Amino acid sequence: MKVGPYNFEPTTYFREIDHLRAGGGQIGDSTDARHVFFYADGGDEPLGIELFGPREQLETEGTITVVLPSGGRVRIPEAEQLVRESLTANAA
Repeated sequence: MKVGPYNFEPTTYFREIDHLRAGGGQIGDSTDARHVFFYADGGDEPLGIELFGPREQLETEGTITVVLPSGGRVRIPEAEQLVRESLTANAA
């Protein structure tokens, strides 16, 4: 999943708890409570990301966005598509 300049794989969306995880690494920190980046021990390059409530963000804001470690906010169209596909599959 492309998140700004980063590409995290594999990506899994847990519809039941509205939680998305992409990539790997150890938990880091974030300035936005809706997501957290993951890093290698002692590393400063993100290896993954975890999104809390992406479906809720998509429904209330119309997009899924995160704040990058650099401070810039980016939209994540692949996360939006994954959440929408999950909702469509569940409705079928």
